[in-house]
Amino acid sequence: MQISFFIAKRYVKKQGKITLIYRLSRLACYSMVLGTAILLLVLATMNGMQKLLSALFYTYTPVLKIEHQTRKTFLSDKEIKKQIMYVPGVTDIVEVLEVTALIRLLDQQAIVTIKGVSNNFTVSDFYKNCKRMDGVAFLTNERPKATAGIGVAQFLKWTTHNNKVEVFYPKQDSHHLNKPYKRTTLEIDGLFSIAPPIDGKYIIAPIRFVEGLTNGLNKRTHWEVVIHPTAEVRNTQINIEKLLPHGYKATNQAEQNATRRRAIFIEQLSVCFIFALVLLLASLHIFFMLCMSILQKQKDIAILISLGATPGDIGKIFLYNGMLVALKGILYGLMLGGGLGFLQQKFGIVTFTTVSHKVAYPVAIHAFDFLYTAMLTTLFSLLATLWPVKRAMQLAKNH
Repeated sequence: MQISFFIAKRYVKKQGKITLIYRLSRLACYSMVLGTAILLLVLATMNGMQKLLSALFYTYTPVLKIEHQTRKTFLSDKEIKKQIMYVPGVTDIVEVLEVTALIRLLDQQAIVTIKGVSNNFTVSDFYKNCKRMDGVAFLTNERPKATAGIGVAQFLKWTTHNNKVEVFYPKQDSHHLNKPYKRTTLEIDGLFSIAPPIDGKYIIAPIRFVEGLTNGLNKRTHWEVVIHPTAEVRNTQINIEKLLPHGYKATNQAEQNATRRRAIFIEQLSVCFIFALVLLLASLHIFFMLCMSILQKQKDIAILISLGATPGDIGKIFLYNGMLVALKGILYGLMLGGGLGFLQQKFGIVTFTTVSHKVAYPVAIHAFDFLYTAMLTTLFSLLATLWPVKRAMQLAKNH
C-alpha cells in the first residue's frame, strides 16, 4: 500500500516539463475546487433564505395558537381559558375573531381580513413585532375604531381627514336578494406595519365590532397564547393540549408555517440536486485524466509487473492518483466556499435592492454543509475512478 501511494504521489507532482497529463490533473483539481465551493455556497445561501423567510413568517404568527380542528370558529369557554392561564409559562391569552369582508373608501374598494382582537392585544407577539403601530385607541370602550395595514391604506388612498370606510359582510341568515349584505361604517384611526403579506391584507379592530358584524357573540377563530420568553414552547404546548377538549389543537410557529417550510425544503432539495449533478460532471475531469494517464503509463505498468507488482497494486496506484487530485480540490473548495460565505455573512458584500433600501444577501453556513459537501464530492470522485482503475488492472493482467 505504501509503495502504491508513493508512486501515485509521484504521478501527481510536476515532473520536469509540463505534460498533458499534468495539465489534465490541474484541470481536474480546479474543477473540483470550483464545484465544491459552488455547492457549499448554494447550501449556505439556501440556509440564509430559509432563515430569512422563517423570521418573516414568525413575525406575525403567534408562538402558540389554539383553534378547532374542523370548524372555523368555536365558542369562547372561560373555564378552559382559566385552566390554560395556570399552565407554567403562560402569561396571557389574546382572543381573536377573523372575518373576510369587503371595504370601500370613496371609489376604492378591497377585500380584506378584519382581525378582531380582545383588549389585551398589546401583550401579543403580533403587537410586539410590529415595525409601526399608531397607538391602540381602537381598543377603548368608545366607538369602535380600527388600525389598517399600510398596504391596505395605500390602496384605499386613506388619509386622516378621510378615514371612515364602509364594511360589507354577507348576511348569514338572510334570503332576501335585494339586501344580501350587512353594511356598517368603521373608522380607521391609524396604521400598522409588520410584514408585506399582512400589511396589504389585514385590518385590526376590536373583537366586539367583528362580533356585531357577524352576529357571532363569543365566537372565536383562535386564541393566541402569550408565553414567557424563558418558557419551553414544546413543553408548554404539550401541557396546554392536555387541557383542551376533543377537537381542539394547539400549534406552534413551525406547525403553523408547515406548508411554507415544506415548500422551502423542496426548493432547497431541488437546487442541491441540480448542483450535485453539476459536481458530478466536474468529477468527469478525473475520469478523463486517469484514462489518459493509463494510456501514457503502460510502460510503467509493464515494469512494475515485472518487478512483482500485482494487478491490485496497479489499480491502487491509479485509485490513489485520482483521489489525491480530488481531495486536494475538495479541501481547497471547502476553504474557498467557506471563506466567501464568511465574508458575505460578516460584511454583506453582495446586496440586492428592495423598495426602500439595500439588503445583504442572506447566508448562513452550517457545519453539516461542510460534511455533506465533502461526502458528496468524495463519493463522486470515487465513482469517477472506478472504471479507470478496473481498466488498469485488466492491462496489468495482460502483461
